[in-house]
Amino acid sequence: MLEDADVYTIEWDEELDVPVFSWDEYAAGEKFRESARQWESVMEQRGVEKYLVNTEAVTAHEDEDKRWLAETWVSDLVDIGVRRGAGVFADSAIASMDMEEVEESMSSAHPDYEFRVFPSVEEARAWLREQ
Repeated sequence: MLEDADVYTIEWDEELDVPVFSWDEYAAGEKFRESARQWESVMEQRGVEKYLVNTEAVTAHEDEDKRWLAETWVSDLVDIGVRRGAGVFADSAIASMDMEEVEESMSSAHPDYEFRVFPSVEEARAWLREQ
């Protein structure tokens, strides 16, 4: 475990050599952005090109936060060398639709970045392994 904060945890996947960020509870607004910035810092320190984010504990994201991810965060990730992200969503229709929207907006935010979402950690890890 790299970090265990109040709304998220950061672990290291030794096999894939990537950070795994898990939302442990819902966060929005400034708390959401602070958490994402901390994840960004870990990625920069480790020099990674890809990561996994597990959102199974969260059903949906605020529209404002989704816009911030696509309009600001993705460009910042690309600036530090991150090129791929895989997300895992909760087992619900709402979570699936929400994460598909996140996938579309983040992947279209920068030509050098791709974000894909999956219904299981195993599928997300398999995709990252191929990248």
